[in-house]
Amino acid sequence: MTSQNIKKYIQILGRNPEYTDLFSRISQLNKMEHMLSASSIIPARLNQHCKLGPFFNGQLTLLAENASVASKLKHISPSLLLKIQKLGWKVTSIRILVQKPDDVGHTVLHQKRTLKFKKPKISNAGINSLNRFANTLPDSELKHSIQKLLKHQN
Repeated sequence: MTSQNIKKYIQILGRNPEYTDLFSRISQLNKMEHMLSASSIIPARLNQHCKLGPFFNGQLTLLAENASVASKLKHISPSLLLKIQKLGWKVTSIRILVQKPDDVGHTVLHQKRTLKFKKPKISNAGINSLNRFANTLPDSELKHSIQKLLKHQN
């Protein structure tokens, strides 16, 4: 499907009454995301480490890359709220969340950085305990799951 066909399809969907609310929300989020990235509402040193999350019932959510960024954003959130409201947005509160990785061991793409997360290791004592536990279980999904986990630890 070409990009022109996709655009036409999206335009047709946008006129469908069932999707009006969805497309309105998408438009609002796009405008807000552009406003946040184009303005100096969020200091540049923090802006590159956070992204816009859901905006619902007047509550704007910002997703921080880590706890340190989240803490700094929470500290300045009252002034962020005032600046956003001065621009005419109907935001009544700001919620800051830490963006969690999708799965341990996978790479998660953020705005301009790639972060790698290490797969946690189970200690030898933990492996031995899980082995003993699995051996006491009847043939079941739990037993197979534990054996699979132990196999991936080796």
